[in-house]
Amino acid sequence: MADYEMKATEPEFDDKMQSVDAQNDDDYIDEIYEIIDAVVPRTDDPTLPANTFRAWFLGLVFGVLICAANTIFTFRSNSFSITPFVTVLLAYPCGLIMAKVLPYGALNPGPFNYKEHALIYVMTSCMASPPYALYNIIGQKYQLYQTDLSLVSGFGFAIVTQCFGYGFAGLTRRYLVRPAAMIWPSNLATIAMLNSLHGTDDGQGSRYPMTRFKFFWLVSSAMFFYQLLPSYVMPMIGALSVICWFTNNKTDNKMALVLGSTSYGGGVGLLSFTLDWSLCNVYAPITTPLWAMMNQFLGLWLFMWIVTPILWYTEAFYKDQSIGSTSEYGFTINSPSTFNKNGKRIANTKFVIRSPDDRNSLILNQTFYDENKPILITTYFALEYANSFIVFVAALVHVGLWYGKDIWHRFRATLKDLDRDDIHATLMDAYPEVPDWWFIVVLGLTTILGIVVCQWGGFDLPWWGTILAMLLALVSIIPIGTIQAISGQQIGLNVMSEFLIGLLLPGRISAVMAFKTFSYMAMYQGLFLVADMKLGHYLKVPPRAMFLAQLVSTILGAVVSTGSAALIYESFGKIDKPVSPQFPAGFQWLMQVQGDDPASGWSSNGYNTFLSAGAIWGAIAPARFFGPESPYFKTLLGFAVGGILPVIPWYLHKVQPNSFWHLVNIPLIFIFPAAAGSRRSDLITPLIIAVIVNYFVKKYRNTWWKKYAYVMSAAFDSGTGVMLLILFFMVQFNAKFQMPFPAWFMNSGDVERCLPDAALTCMEHATMGAAYGNEYLAEQDPTCNA
Repeated sequence: MADYEMKATEPEFDDKMQSVDAQNDDDYIDEIYEIIDAVVPRTDDPTLPANTFRAWFLGLVFGVLICAANTIFTFRSNSFSITPFVTVLLAYPCGLIMAKVLPYGALNPGPFNYKEHALIYVMTSCMASPPYALYNIIGQKYQLYQTDLSLVSGFGFAIVTQCFGYGFAGLTRRYLVRPAAMIWPSNLATIAMLNSLHGTDDGQGSRYPMTRFKFFWLVSSAMFFYQLLPSYVMPMIGALSVICWFTNNKTDNKMALVLGSTSYGGGVGLLSFTLDWSLCNVYAPITTPLWAMMNQFLGLWLFMWIVTPILWYTEAFYKDQSIGSTSEYGFTINSPSTFNKNGKRIANTKFVIRSPDDRNSLILNQTFYDENKPILITTYFALEYANSFIVFVAALVHVGLWYGKDIWHRFRATLKDLDRDDIHATLMDAYPEVPDWWFIVVLGLTTILGIVVCQWGGFDLPWWGTILAMLLALVSIIPIGTIQAISGQQIGLNVMSEFLIGLLLPGRISAVMAFKTFSYMAMYQGLFLVADMKLGHYLKVPPRAMFLAQLVSTILGAVVSTGSAALIYESFGKIDKPVSPQFPAGFQWLMQVQGDDPASGWSSNGYNTFLSAGAIWGAIAPARFFGPESPYFKTLLGFAVGGILPVIPWYLHKVQPNSFWHLVNIPLIFIFPAAAGSRRSDLITPLIIAVIVNYFVKKYRNTWWKKYAYVMSAAFDSGTGVMLLILFFMVQFNAKFQMPFPAWFMNSGDVERCLPDAALTCMEHATMGAAYGNEYLAEQDPTCNA
């Protein structure tokens, strides 16, 4: 009887479950609209023009400027960039002026409106991030001296990799853009700022009468003049090492240097802090949510200040303490370089030779490798790889545990939305849609051009490698895009793509680097463009205007960025050198001489790291470098750790739902933005700024925070960026006529003053002796040649 009753109730139970699922889907849609309605109006004026002359003029002018500036900043030791949010502020008064000055008609269709402003932002956003392909082009042509790699091929590679994902973005827009369930929360702050600028005057009748624009100019001007101090006059305030102060430059205290120094080749920067915004910028401490900052810095402190010193001291990998033992510090931890079995640094050029079968192919120098193996990396760099393995798996597990049900319900809601459009999709139907064949043509052309450029343009990637990169992006863009659209978290494919192609094409460095860029950018750039499409969807920018704006600005950005990077490198000039494995072309680029002086702040650290990764994954290949016989085989445990750790806070939250466990984000803790080789005095100040602005100011001066916080962040970036560019061109651009500020206590050879006084004196002699067109000869310096 019991069995009969159970069977009899099953259909009724299924109906109830379907009813519950349907109700849950509707609840999610209502929740989504509450989030969107807070910043996005449910109305539209189709008569407002967007595709105007002033939108294109301002978008392309600001885009070119920010693109060139951020390209130059890629050569810095520490990452820095000017965000496109700056253009939201700068374009507004320019648009108002053009609306008043230009004659009414084709050049001036009326008042400057928010749709034009959004299009300007999209164009500058597409151009603000330099192409990832720059690292391939600079790495091969200049750092590996593949001098026959033409700039035409470089331009083609940059354009193709930037536009490759554009076809995917367009073809997936019905799944990732139109449905209301695809929120793309990163757009909401930009929309809120545009609404406030194009609403009523924000300077009248409020507690804080100063307009955002006036506040921006005052703060950026102040930051412009202040940045002269840490960048030129007194660099010591950019790297304040507390431990080195108390150890007083003792020559026999290695652990003090290991813990206290922050410079290239030095230690982990325990308790060191900075008063230099250019070192804080990479964390975006004002615009990043406080809970995310706390997770990230918890991970940084854990791995930088505790795990790395312990692993180094116990030599957890292989002869960790012997690496860099002949350097000024007597060790090397903070470096992305590679070292031989004796701990001596190896130039990446020595790893590769031209293939006798194909001059376009750079392959492993097997003889050199056999003489120097096992190839070593620093404890710091090895831990960065282990953490990247952890993060890849942990991100999948974390999103599945915390957002799995949410994603499922919203995906069901998305499928329903395909037949039942939301209000914003309905309003967008008033505009002609972009035909799918436009995107198919872009995808087809970029695929064909990609095969041509990679196969015959000097990048050594066979045709099937380009197809494989396309397939990898094709199968990943919707699931990863869904996760990013809902949770705001993106799972990168760069490490996994290196792993895959390193196994398929071992020993071919340029092929591995090309595949990494193709597969990573196809997805990353595709989702970047999807996010901008969603911004246009929210603000009712005509889709065809958005298509042209994104495509033109992306292509122009690739050209400007590639040209700027090549111009900078070649403008520094070169010096003749005897032909050798390190200088196969018979000369050395002076930009690399600049790179050998990390204290300059312009050591091309990002390019060096990319090239070291190319040597590890490409020339040496993962089977050798991470295989069972390698010292770094144990880093592969990261995959298992990444699968286990996210379960712990999720389970504890289930047990204690009112505790803090929902704020513990394992991927953010382990993401570890190591930036090996950069100055690591940036591990305290950004969090202090975040706590002050996003806790105290937000809690006690909420009106001020809402009005000025994001503007202040953009002003800091702008003022700092302009001063850095001026100093670069005035002080360091002429490699043969450097103009350093005179040496004094706060501008010594080692800016944090961790090294012994004798070493500081010799470094100051070398810097000032080679300044202003002079030549320093160490053998003629009795103080330093004893």
